[in-house]
Amino acid sequence: MTRRLRRHEYTVGWVCALPDELTAAQGMLDEEHQDLPPNGNDTNIYCLGSISEHNVVLAALPAGLTGIASATAVAMQMKSTFTAIRFGLMVGIGGGVPSSQVDIRLGDVVVSQPGNGHGGVIQYDFGKSTPSGFDQTGFLNSPPPTLLSAVTKLRSKLSRRRTSLSPHLLKLSNLPGFNRGEAGNDILYEAEFKHAGEKDCTSCDNKRQVQRMERRKDTMEETPMVHYGTIASANQVMRDGVTRDKVSSEFGGVLCFEMEAAGLMNNFPCLVIRGICDYADSHKNKRWQPYAAVAAAAYAKELLLLVPAVDVSMMQTVHEATREYLPFPRNRRFIGRGTELDILRQRLFTNKECQKMALVGLGGVGKTQIALQFTYWVKEHCPDFSIFWMPALSVETFEQACMATAKELEIHHLHESKEDIKYLVQQRLSEKTAGKWLLIVDNADDEDLLLGGGQRQGLLNFLPGNDSGLILFTTRTSKVAQAVVGSDMIQVTKMEMPEAITLFQKVLVQKPPLRDEVLTRDLLSELDCLPLAITQAAAYINSNRSSISEYLRLLKQTEQDAVILMSTEFRDDTSYINAAVAKTWTISFNQIAKHDKVAADLLAFISSIEWKAIPYSILPAVQPEARMESAIGTLRSYSFLDTRDIDGKMLDMHRLVHLATRIWISQKANEVETRRAALKHLIEVFPSDDYTNRDIWRSYMAHAARIGKDEQCQNTEDMSKLCLNVGRCLNVDGRTNEAILWLQKSCNWRDRNLAEEDPDRLASQHALAVVYRANGQIKEAIQLLEHVVAIQARLPEDHPDRLASQHALAVVYGANGRIKEAIQLLEHVVTIKAKLPEDHPDRLASQQALAFAYEANGQIEEAVKLLEYVVLMKRKIMAEHHRSRRASEEWLASLYERLPKKPDSGQVFVPSIEDVVDKDEKGRQFHPALEVSQAISQDSRASTTILDQSLVDQGATSGGFLRRRFRMRRLRGFLGRDK
Repeated sequence: MTRRLRRHEYTVGWVCALPDELTAAQGMLDEEHQDLPPNGNDTNIYCLGSISEHNVVLAALPAGLTGIASATAVAMQMKSTFTAIRFGLMVGIGGGVPSSQVDIRLGDVVVSQPGNGHGGVIQYDFGKSTPSGFDQTGFLNSPPPTLLSAVTKLRSKLSRRRTSLSPHLLKLSNLPGFNRGEAGNDILYEAEFKHAGEKDCTSCDNKRQVQRMERRKDTMEETPMVHYGTIASANQVMRDGVTRDKVSSEFGGVLCFEMEAAGLMNNFPCLVIRGICDYADSHKNKRWQPYAAVAAAAYAKELLLLVPAVDVSMMQTVHEATREYLPFPRNRRFIGRGTELDILRQRLFTNKECQKMALVGLGGVGKTQIALQFTYWVKEHCPDFSIFWMPALSVETFEQACMATAKELEIHHLHESKEDIKYLVQQRLSEKTAGKWLLIVDNADDEDLLLGGGQRQGLLNFLPGNDSGLILFTTRTSKVAQAVVGSDMIQVTKMEMPEAITLFQKVLVQKPPLRDEVLTRDLLSELDCLPLAITQAAAYINSNRSSISEYLRLLKQTEQDAVILMSTEFRDDTSYINAAVAKTWTISFNQIAKHDKVAADLLAFISSIEWKAIPYSILPAVQPEARMESAIGTLRSYSFLDTRDIDGKMLDMHRLVHLATRIWISQKANEVETRRAALKHLIEVFPSDDYTNRDIWRSYMAHAARIGKDEQCQNTEDMSKLCLNVGRCLNVDGRTNEAILWLQKSCNWRDRNLAEEDPDRLASQHALAVVYRANGQIKEAIQLLEHVVAIQARLPEDHPDRLASQHALAVVYGANGRIKEAIQLLEHVVTIKAKLPEDHPDRLASQQALAFAYEANGQIEEAVKLLEYVVLMKRKIMAEHHRSRRASEEWLASLYERLPKKPDSGQVFVPSIEDVVDKDEKGRQFHPALEVSQAISQDSRASTTILDQSLVDQGATSGGFLRRRFRMRRLRGFLGRDK
């Protein structure tokens, strides 16, 4: 009696395309097994059996449906039904490619093997033709290493005649058509010669046959030769000898043509084995197909005999190798929700009624957990789907998910690139080659964030779409759901009591006794059977070793006023959270405040900033460090904080927890004090706009934006300070439009509350003018800087702030084409700064700026003289390879080139401004006088630093390498005088 195994006991998948191929495959089985009942939506019909120690699943393509797509569908369903499959074999017939390098004959076997820059199989109809040949797009994976190792071993054994395919060939020799003798003659025609006549080649000219040496026959029988190399796959049959040879040449030598393998290689790791039944030309016939199928199947069996079953069992299963960006593990405590999951499966997969759906419900009701459970169902039952998870909590969190997704999709994107990573991911997933995918857009709650407004794009504009993609949203508002999916939404409600009880018992460490059943029901009713509230309550009971009765007592004794306040804020603020969740968390917060003041203080601070991607460095420091770690550990034990990365330097707080902390703080008398203390701390830790701090300020930016919207912090001096710092950093980051908004906010408060001559007020105006200049708003920059310069006229003429503003105004004059005014102002600044040490950076910066202005005005000699001085000073204070020094030297060298002598008089010729305008490497006009670095007051009561790096860098890149070498040779004479 044949055995009946379970699905997970089968480890090898064998895919065939034609009935003869399936017949040959079945003939190779050592044992046939009983069929298994159908599995859901799987339409494949399987033949089950074993070869040696391997349990093998055989599947053939549906009758009449050959090709890449059909092969993909069969393989995907196979690995979905038989989840323990480690690798596959694509075994069948193909058209050989005879050549002078490889003597391929009918009945031979071709095995896919990596080489010539290919993985063993190429899809030759996927790409484009170019003058230099065919440019293939995409790359098909190589066969699994285990199979390639077995191929090497079998190849060696066949060469040494230690094994043979003959015994396997004889197994089907008694079947009509499967015997070598019935296949007929092996005739090859010239590639250019077209078939004449009907089915056979009786009408074809025998003179056009290719004469080949007869192969040496074995003493006992004739056996096929095995060839190893590239197999070409496409959705069409190759029927032309000339095209066959042309394609083969373009891909560095192809051994065989077929129609299915390309559909498997990237989704179903396998080895392709083909028996040669024709020569892929117009002389095709089917007489050799049965024997060729047997030859391929015989090789496949012999190969499996060399693969140790223990090695196969240790391999990763096919569906485990699927790519994905899924940041959360499977929720092992998930309970119920069968109705919602069934609707999702039915509408998105079974009936395919739509491509987008939304889960709608109150916060804490379990929408995300349902989406997560559904995602893992897709991962298990539809392994041909890629899976990506993107939280829409804010632009920052969405972009972070896009970065992670881009990494999985191998989209190369540099941090310095101006390309929007959201658009790149959208573009890739929208391509037809992206295959099937499921995208989860979680926490899609903010309508403005999703839909955008005015000229600001919403996140929905960056979502991909193609015929094979599915999107599932989770949102707390029906309005958003209606906007994104129309009527294709599922309303998620609270759990039924039996499900809630099961969940509660599952998450408790110590299971409640039967006598506590009434208390349990009472508690779950108080929690409104919300999954998140139940989980949080259990976390409190577990961590504190409390009892259900004690927790219920604490919950019920909560002051009614606090309950009403929390409920109101939940509804009015976001309308997505049930008040019962706030009751649960308020109890936990109060317990933390009672037992761990440091942890409570951290909660208070975090309530004022963003709740995702919280840098460890932004938190108020506590000493000793172990105390800080203990406090964070307390918050983790309540599941209020999660570690985002491995090293623990980035933390996350659940959105609902964050809201609950804000409600908790609002109950206290010191809410305003808490918010403003957080603002003051953020000012202290927010870095300067030095470019080396870029990563830090970027990680802080979302938190500054959050506290910048807090009502308790508006119209304060500290807020004006934060706005100034943030605006400066945004400017350095190239985000000038955002920088202007922040700096305008700083200016508005200081203009209203500080005296006209107050240094802080002037500092904000100065910074705003600088950003106006960067944004091309020259007139606004001039107006503001002229005002600042006029007010600072009351300061001593050598005051650093006054000189900085005059320097900046000169820069803007230059940008506006008012070169003479720029020169006049810079000459004044340089004169005043003559009191500084001769090598002072501020003094050198203004001298250099004046030199550039001279050059722009055609005063080349004056520019050269001033730059010579600057170069000499920089040689004293800067290293030889310092960026600023080298740039100044190279610019001076370029000025020397612009001092030609008139042929007749020998006098120095001073060129016009057009003559001295250089061009950058992209051909754009560049003039340093209009790019003079700006003097920025870094502190309203401190000295001013002049930044000239950007200017000299531009000078350094304005010419090519050879020109710079020439200039430096010209400069050596001048530099030598200083020695």
